Amino acid sequence: MALKAVLAALIVIAGLGVVIWVANWPFNTPWEKNLTAEQRQINATHNRRHHRAATRVVLPILAIVFGVTSASLLSGPKSDPLAALIMGTCSILCAGAFAALVKKGRARSSTRR
Repeated sequence: MALKAVLAALIVIAGLGVVIWVANWPFNTPWEKNLTAEQRQINATHNRRHHRAATRVVLPILAIVFGVTSASLLSGPKSDPLAALIMGTCSILCAGAFAALVKKGRARSSTRR
């Protein structure tokens, strides 16, 4: 069961990596060299805004899903403490990353005023 939990966490993380790569389009692709300086700036601004918004939505959802999965793995009829620990760790990491992102956003917005 622990192997299944590790694989599930890795699949989620790999999926997020693909989502981030697609959201970062066209940077880090062969089409990047065909962009003008103005197009690079426009795409970079759009990508930064998109990444912040997507991360603020995805991280809390993942933290909740990993937390619920951890609780169900620990309290189910076939409880697996190691798998529950792995999912709980993923939940804490997602919640911590979300808190750091929100804190960084607040600090940045307060300095602009």
